Amino acid sequence: MLDTLKGKISLVYLSLVLVIAIVGIISVLNLYSLSKAINGLMTDNYKSINAVTNMLEAVERQDSAMLIYMNVDRQKGIDMFSENTSTFNEWFDIERNNITELGEQTYVDKINNYYELYLKSFSQLQELHNVDTNKAVSYYNTKIIPDFNDLKKEMSELSLLNEKAMFSKKANVTNNTRKSMYILLLLSAFAVTGGFLLSRISTNRFLTPIYSLTQTIKLVKAGDLNKQIKVTSTDEIGELAEEFNNMTKRLQQYEQSTLGQLMTEKNKSLAIVKSITDPIIVLDVNYKIVLLNNAFEKFFNIREEKVVNRHFLEAVRNGEIFDHITSVMNSKEEYKEKIVYVKSDEEYYFNVVVTNIKDANSNITGLIAVFQNVTQLKKLEKVKTDFLATISHELKTPLTSIVMGTSLILDESMGLLNADQKSVISTMNEDEIKLSNLVNELLELSKIESDRAIFNIESCSIEGIIETSIRQFFEQSLQKDLSLYSDVEDNLPKVKADDEKILWVVNNLITNALKYTNAGDEISIKAYAKDKLMYVTVKDTGIGIPEEFQERIFEKFIQVKGQDKEVRGTGLGLSIVKDIIEAHHGTIKCESKLDVGSTFTFTLPLSEKE
Repeated sequence: MLDTLKGKISLVYLSLVLVIAIVGIISVLNLYSLSKAINGLMTDNYKSINAVTNMLEAVERQDSAMLIYMNVDRQKGIDMFSENTSTFNEWFDIERNNITELGEQTYVDKINNYYELYLKSFSQLQELHNVDTNKAVSYYNTKIIPDFNDLKKEMSELSLLNEKAMFSKKANVTNNTRKSMYILLLLSAFAVTGGFLLSRISTNRFLTPIYSLTQTIKLVKAGDLNKQIKVTSTDEIGELAEEFNNMTKRLQQYEQSTLGQLMTEKNKSLAIVKSITDPIIVLDVNYKIVLLNNAFEKFFNIREEKVVNRHFLEAVRNGEIFDHITSVMNSKEEYKEKIVYVKSDEEYYFNVVVTNIKDANSNITGLIAVFQNVTQLKKLEKVKTDFLATISHELKTPLTSIVMGTSLILDESMGLLNADQKSVISTMNEDEIKLSNLVNELLELSKIESDRAIFNIESCSIEGIIETSIRQFFEQSLQKDLSLYSDVEDNLPKVKADDEKILWVVNNLITNALKYTNAGDEISIKAYAKDKLMYVTVKDTGIGIPEEFQERIFEKFIQVKGQDKEVRGTGLGLSIVKDIIEAHHGTIKCESKLDVGSTFTFTLPLSEKE
């Protein structure tokens, strides 16, 4: 057996496999032990710390709400206090259901008791404020502030408890990891040294004849088909040399034939494809690789000979590109293109153009994908978006100050105004609010265009989002004498979405409906599941949208001009709505008739987790 090349290589191979098996078994045992420790590391404690942080933030906002209630706007203070009560309770429930450390339950009970006192204190503050403002201020300073500080102290100590537990667990895992590392390093050093020595000796002994064969093959590859290899052994290398000599004889005959001329032309075509600077890949109908050009090999760091006849995803692990390629095959479209982000050593953007390859009977036999580098264009687009965001940020702070100032003047908190002054200030305030809304929407738009990672996609309830939105606009609908209600199917599945962004979408659609409806009209929000999608509709019985605007309603800065309605809004809201929905892999459409009403319908993917 050792007289053959196969036997020699097998002996070396088995020796190396044995060493690797020993290292592997020890590594698996150590990694299994570490994985058990890591699985529970810090998860529960971080969850509690995060909950306490959000509870602290909610309580501090409630303190600000009290100050607003006493000094600026009572209703605004009450609304802000109530909103953050819900936020506090939500995060408190998370912490209450995540008790993992000794003594944590005691802190949770204390926080619950202090917070109940805090809520009662705000009710008492309202009663005092209605009677005597000075007493209310005194009550705030002598009663509420100490309660507020006690509550914050308990929450801080609860957070500190979880931090200590988290770092203690981290220290234990670190010690175990260090021990495992030393063991693996020692075994690896032994395996590397032994394997190197064994392979070095074996290589010099039975692979030397291959070097001579390799040099001759290179000469034949360069076009010298007259070369023959001297056969010096009877093992596999000798058999290979003999077969190689026979092959070169047949190649000489083939080169002189007509088929050889055809192959020459084919090789010329392949040479042209290979020289194209844009990456190109050719696939068959089963998405197996047929051909790559040099640019594709270089960019994706693969070799054609290693991936030919293998599935696309085995060579290029990019699901977005593969989905785009399969969509062309499944839709039977001849041509389709899409901008795709690819992360390599640097960030790249490619316009991936996929075209069907058809035979004489118009049957699809494969696909060709060309990757056009549009990175510079995307960078220019990012410069535009960053500029827009910077300008908007710079405008936001002074605009907020101006709006607050004119509001204070308009409320006559700083002195009485005559009718003309009040009219001028009111007009200024309205225009400032419109401009502030425009800046906010520009900021939202720049976030969406610059980075889709701002979306916190998770499983959430569409019923909860709709109910929250209706509560926010219920008072406004009553003031306009409108009927605002929801019609949601029971036991709806959850959706895969960013609940904050989808709430923004529903709020925007309701806001638009309120703008273009009159007393006696209706606004309804419906939701139902169909074909693995959630359908949400916002329908009103308002003035409707002219037909010429319905195709362009989702474009930036498009404002609907009615027959007797002034132009309102910034023209960005629906554009942002569309960007948010498309980022969730959904669609949105508008159906409208003048003097009948409008219906906006968008879809969201259902969550796989229930």
